Amino acid sequence: MEIRKAELADLNEIWNIEKTSFESIRQMSFESLKYSLKAKHQNVYLALLNSTIVGYAIQFVYKNMHRIYSIAVEKDYRKQGIGKALMNHMIEVSKSQEVEKISLEADATDLPLLKFYESFGFRINKELKDYYGQNQPAYRMSLVFDSVNKKRTTVNWVVTDIELPWLKAIENIRIIDAETYIADERFHKMKGVRIFNLCSSYDYQSLGYYVSLLALARLQRVIPNVATIRDFSDQLIIESIGEEALNQIQKTFKYQNSNSISIVSYFGYTPIKKYQKLIRSLYQLFESPFINFTFTKGLDWKIEKVEPIPISDVKADEFVKEAAVHYFNQKRFNVSRFKDYQYDLAILIDPNEDYPPSDKIALSKFKIAAERIGFFTEFITKDDYHRISEFDALFIRATTNVNNYTYKFSRYAYAEGLVVIDDPWSILKCSNKLFLTESMKKLDIQVPTTRFVSRKTDSDALANELGFPMILKQPDSAFSMGVFKINSREYLQEKLDYLFTISDLIVAQAYIQSTYDWRVGVLDGEPLFVCKYHMAKNHWQIINWQSKTKKDQSGTVESIRVEDAPSKVIDYALRASKAMGDGFYGVDLKVSGDQVYVIEVNDNPNVDYRTEDQILEDELYRKIMRTIYQRIDDSRNNRRKVT
Repeated sequence: MEIRKAELADLNEIWNIEKTSFESIRQMSFESLKYSLKAKHQNVYLALLNSTIVGYAIQFVYKNMHRIYSIAVEKDYRKQGIGKALMNHMIEVSKSQEVEKISLEADATDLPLLKFYESFGFRINKELKDYYGQNQPAYRMSLVFDSVNKKRTTVNWVVTDIELPWLKAIENIRIIDAETYIADERFHKMKGVRIFNLCSSYDYQSLGYYVSLLALARLQRVIPNVATIRDFSDQLIIESIGEEALNQIQKTFKYQNSNSISIVSYFGYTPIKKYQKLIRSLYQLFESPFINFTFTKGLDWKIEKVEPIPISDVKADEFVKEAAVHYFNQKRFNVSRFKDYQYDLAILIDPNEDYPPSDKIALSKFKIAAERIGFFTEFITKDDYHRISEFDALFIRATTNVNNYTYKFSRYAYAEGLVVIDDPWSILKCSNKLFLTESMKKLDIQVPTTRFVSRKTDSDALANELGFPMILKQPDSAFSMGVFKINSREYLQEKLDYLFTISDLIVAQAYIQSTYDWRVGVLDGEPLFVCKYHMAKNHWQIINWQSKTKKDQSGTVESIRVEDAPSKVIDYALRASKAMGDGFYGVDLKVSGDQVYVIEVNDNPNVDYRTEDQILEDELYRKIMRTIYQRIDDSRNNRRKVT
């Protein structure tokens, strides 16, 4: 017997085994099997006897665990050890990749099947009622690898921008100031660490904000993360905490006489014992060291405000110190989970936007493509917050920014379980040049020589290092705005003074001369289109916002086939986009001599009629819509798949 990875050419034979192995309600669809063969996060293994395919198994690959998604053996070849061989193969693959465990779901009424899995060391963790249908329960089972649990200890780093003497008495933490964490090369690729951000402010573009942003770029676990920081200011997110938490709030304040109450949380603990259960559950939704929750009563109790407490305002009494000790001694920290739903598509647009990511003809093509695939499609605007839960997916075609309504839409939709392009994590990552630089360094992808500039940076030393001209960028700059070409020390100081009124950190880069930028559109880790964006007339950028005529405001765009683009450009684009996620990205690159440099990775890239769609035409719109549809379909199947 031979076991090998499946290829797309094996699809029909796998489909035949699927149909004869499971009743129709539990079968994977032909398209789902096809997707499994093409997906990078899935492995499909075949068992062959005398070159005949007699069984297959599908394994989902996650960072710290694998999931056995489906396993089946041809009817005439059962009870010959084929299923056992497939299981052993997948277990060995998981061991070799040092994941923590393997999970699967099994029919709770099929005792021989349960015994089969238990023979490999799988144990039942949880009963899943109605998993395969009404009165058809399943068991979730897992195989935990002991050797992996004994690997390296995680180091807890506390990053702060003020002196906190009381923290020095706490074991299990190392303290470092924020500027050192941002600038010191040691932290760029450090693994096995948790970052606890105890800066004095989490305001947008403050040092505290950048600490969490860069930790995310460095693939380090950070508390609070950037999404949590943004959630504090979003009333819609605050009000969408879920039925279970709302019920707990009503129960907790049932006999409260006043109509308003504020409760503080220190590392998930509160001094008022009767509120501890509530605070602990809310802390899992808003994971931040110091929080003040305000509750008010109308017809029912609700959360009115969630405010981070600046650490400079925290009185380090015995309770706070004890809470910190308990907190830093725990071994596991909360990871938020979101639900899946299911099939209408909302396309978010801004009718008043002068330069939207898709023009009107392109938007109509997206709608036609979506409806032909099977979506009911509706264009929505920023006034439709309250309608998000009506849909199964959100496709954003308004210019995104972490500090405007598009991010709030994305975050709220994601929290509601919708498939979202672009997802909030992509918006957060792509909107900031600091994150991009850190991510590219970690992956050894070449970017122009880059320095993060703070008020403490010596501007003369910066000028000597990068030379003139150099580029200064506002960290969340986009569409050629907030980006300046610097030709002198005087102009350098002028623009530094200006940019420091916006952000605590600024990006400085060496200037690379080119007549055009490459743009590679990437979705699900695959290149969709390639364009050359030529510079605007008599200008050094592709857009000249100071142009007196609209005709000369943008340079020309030349589309070419993906296979005709330089292989190094495509390779760098795919590697760079992978650092951002699996969303829809436009990767901008420059070529100088034989060197390729990644300039930006943009979420929500432009798709305009007769521009980015020149090569694929309508197929480009269909590909994007198929991806959204497949993601919804995949999430549906995940809930009722058989192993």
